[in-house]
Amino acid sequence: MKILAVNGSPNMKKGMTHILMETFLDGAREAGAEVETVFLQKKKINYCIGCYKCWVTTPGVCVHKDDMAELLEKVRGADCLVIGTPLYVDGMTAQTKTFLDRSIPLSDPHFEFVDGHYRHPRRDGKKPPDVVLVSVCGFYERDNFDGLIDHMERMCRNMQARFVGAVVRPSSYLFTLEEIIADPIREIKEAARRAGRELIEKGELSAEVLDAVAKDYLPKEAFLKGSNDFWDRCIKAGKFLNL
Repeated sequence: MKILAVNGSPNMKKGMTHILMETFLDGAREAGAEVETVFLQKKKINYCIGCYKCWVTTPGVCVHKDDMAELLEKVRGADCLVIGTPLYVDGMTAQTKTFLDRSIPLSDPHFEFVDGHYRHPRRDGKKPPDVVLVSVCGFYERDNFDGLIDHMERMCRNMQARFVGAVVRPSSYLFTLEEIIADPIREIKEAARRAGRELIEKGELSAEVLDAVAKDYLPKEAFLKGSNDFWDRCIKAGKFLNL
């Protein structure tokens, strides 16, 4: 399987998204996947301006001359698209959304009726890559991801792509405490690695392994106190201490 992993975190390798995503991708590599990772923060991707010229004037070609043309070629050649984003305001980052908005040249403007809905067919007639979401957030509760997951599921239906599942980690700053709580972090990472292997070996992500990635390890009271103490230290230092 050929995987294109798109990391939409502005913090790139310094962020918690990268830790979870790379661990997941390590599992996929172990199972034989070919993986390419792209950091959207490093790419020049202009906003979609809604001109529809990629549909009616230069079919399949956007008016913007930027890095998106290269990325669309990579999407066309991938079997699976892994989209990584931290949770921003209950959704995805601006970098991730801009990348997805600019994927419109892959679609044909005509409609077809599929499973009770009108959809746009893929321009090249090929099956679109499967999609996996990888996301982290600082909040304690897993249901904070519900809006983002619903958005991704709906987007995949519109693209006629198979949404394989969401690998999510709430209270993700646990990753910075590996020296203090090594065993839980090791368990989370091993679960993420198993998820990557499952994707390649089974083509699915089991509820069991996804639950293990998102498992609670700290009591809510300890999480609350630790989080507020951390932000007090950041405010005192005048900077975000985990970067």
